[in-house]
Amino acid sequence: MRIALDAMGSDRAPVSEVHGAVVATKSSGIEVILVGDQDELKPALGSYRNPQRVSIVHASEAITTHESPVVALRRKKDASLLVALRLVKAGEADAFVSAGSTGAVMVGARTVLGPIPGVARPAICQILPTLKKPVLALDLGANVDCTARQLCEFAEMGMVYSKRMLGIEEPRVGLLNIGEEVAKGNEVARMVHRNLSAVEHINFIGNVEPSAMYQGVADVVICDGFVGNLVLKTSEATARLVGSLLKRELKASLLSRLGALGSLRAFRRLKKDLDPNEYPGAPLLGVDGVAIILHGSCRARAVVNAIQGASLAVKVGLNEHIREGIQELRNAEAALSQQGGLA
Repeated sequence: MRIALDAMGSDRAPVSEVHGAVVATKSSGIEVILVGDQDELKPALGSYRNPQRVSIVHASEAITTHESPVVALRRKKDASLLVALRLVKAGEADAFVSAGSTGAVMVGARTVLGPIPGVARPAICQILPTLKKPVLALDLGANVDCTARQLCEFAEMGMVYSKRMLGIEEPRVGLLNIGEEVAKGNEVARMVHRNLSAVEHINFIGNVEPSAMYQGVADVVICDGFVGNLVLKTSEATARLVGSLLKRELKASLLSRLGALGSLRAFRRLKKDLDPNEYPGAPLLGVDGVAIILHGSCRARAVVNAIQGASLAVKVGLNEHIREGIQELRNAEAALSQQGGLA
């Protein structure tokens, strides 16, 4: 199992990437190909004693988050993320991981790997914590505007990911909306509700409000990328705000500081539950290859989790199952259209 890792993507590049690669290969049969400037990568890798199954492929350029993704990809043909994606396309690597510019990764993956047949637009998904089991949310930023058909594709891909990667036998799929009632939302939302309600192989539970999503009523929640990205960033900001307020209050008096010491273990568990570094990144579902996106501020722990998640996705044949699922969705659409039951 070979994972091509864009080693120049994160805010701490290549420190987080190199450390994560070394740790990920220690207790598994995974090989990691570090893609980036060899003048930076060789000394960084050389600081570890006998790193196993970690190699370097040189790339002379890197794309920053301040550049236009389309322009940068056109001008920087030897960018680390493009070189890493080409390794996957050529069969020299089995999966791709990057903490670089999300926009550049999305455009690069669509261009180099191409879409899975039948998928109109790939979607970014991510696992979010809830009061019960984590929920898989998509799309979280790849597509600002979506048609009803594309949102139904997200439901299919999310269901497949939940089954194959998270081990949920019959995932409950919900549509993120402003209310639970059938008539809530815009025309696209109402059309998605009608269509998914008619597709028998998807366990569609209807509209889900944000509060219900965080209560764990669904295993998969779908929305367009504009809404999803707002939900993700608002959730991250709220978590930071609550953390800061909690710290301030716990330091307010001697009594509260003593109470904090007694609750230290609980606070550590809470921090771990909310820490994005503890989850396997954000897979880009729908491209014809395994591609995982990490936050630019990620630590080595996140890199390890993403590498392991990418390896699992290859082992379980995630894309093959998505391809089969999309075909099943198309068959269901055709049957329902003949019956006049599909909007």
